[in-house]
Amino acid sequence: MRLQRKGVVRASAFVALLCAAATWWLWSTAFRANAVGTDGRFVLGKGAVPDSAVAQLASEGRLRHPETLMRYLRWRGWDQPGDLRAGRYVVPDGLDNRGLARLLRSGAREAVRIRFNAVRLPSDIANAVAEQTTLDEEDIVAAMTDPLTAARNGTTVEAFRTRFIPNTYEVWYDLSATEFVDKMTAQWALWWTEARTEKAASLGLTPEEVGILASIVKAETSRIDEAPTVAGLYLNRLDRGMRLQADPTLIYALGDFSIRRVLNVHRKIDSPYNTYKNAGLPPGPINFPEPSYLEAVLNAQSHDYIFMCAREDFSGYHAFARTNREHERNARKYRKALDKQGVYR
Repeated sequence: MRLQRKGVVRASAFVALLCAAATWWLWSTAFRANAVGTDGRFVLGKGAVPDSAVAQLASEGRLRHPETLMRYLRWRGWDQPGDLRAGRYVVPDGLDNRGLARLLRSGAREAVRIRFNAVRLPSDIANAVAEQTTLDEEDIVAAMTDPLTAARNGTTVEAFRTRFIPNTYEVWYDLSATEFVDKMTAQWALWWTEARTEKAASLGLTPEEVGILASIVKAETSRIDEAPTVAGLYLNRLDRGMRLQADPTLIYALGDFSIRRVLNVHRKIDSPYNTYKNAGLPPGPINFPEPSYLEAVLNAQSHDYIFMCAREDFSGYHAFARTNREHERNARKYRKALDKQGVYR
């Protein structure tokens, strides 16, 4: 009988010990406070595997017991690539492993504000956006120049670039390239209110054509107060059936943005963007104009100018003319100033 009692006591003690050990293991693995609150956000890169994520958290001083978080992830079967979601996270102080793992798996990430301006090519936008998100530049360019995406939006690949209006936007840090393009398309549609669309129509232009013309105006002048005058000049040329003869379109066609002086040889390039050879607007924008340039086209100044030439004082402003004789006089002044500066290309 005594032996029986001893056996029961030992068994009970063993069970109690097991329960205590299990309780301690569960507490230390799942429920013990582990996260350390620090300044700044934790950025989990795309494609990161759980063990590298834990190592990153530890190296940034965000974990008290790194080994227990990895142990918890293995216990839950969340230790494989793709089990944690890329993003930028706020990690609260004192969060236990259970909460930390769920946070990194849930995608309860933080929205970020991205900004791009003064951009000329899709690769320029891709570079700016990639620096502020988890996206790869190649993926962004591919999404921006996808013919199927353009076709679904009822436009061409070239004209689709007008959808990307430089500004500041709020997006998820880990958005995909397709989501980025969709976001830009949606924001473009919001910008084109009924009133603006009607203004464009009154000029004989579609919203895409406004974007294309605005890109030429932007390339011609950095002086936004002069932009409505430049826009009015090009509208006059379009109305009269004249070729735009815009030097920036030649530079874009040549792909050499270091050119400061357009020569006759440049005007021979065979390209749909050569507005010396081809009538009307080019097939797409030559840069990504800010909203102020779009507004400059929609609110173009009414005048009789059909010629323009950079001023010889290099102020960034232009001398405008109604006749070719006036224009040649202005052009001679500017060419003389370039020669004096030693600018021959």
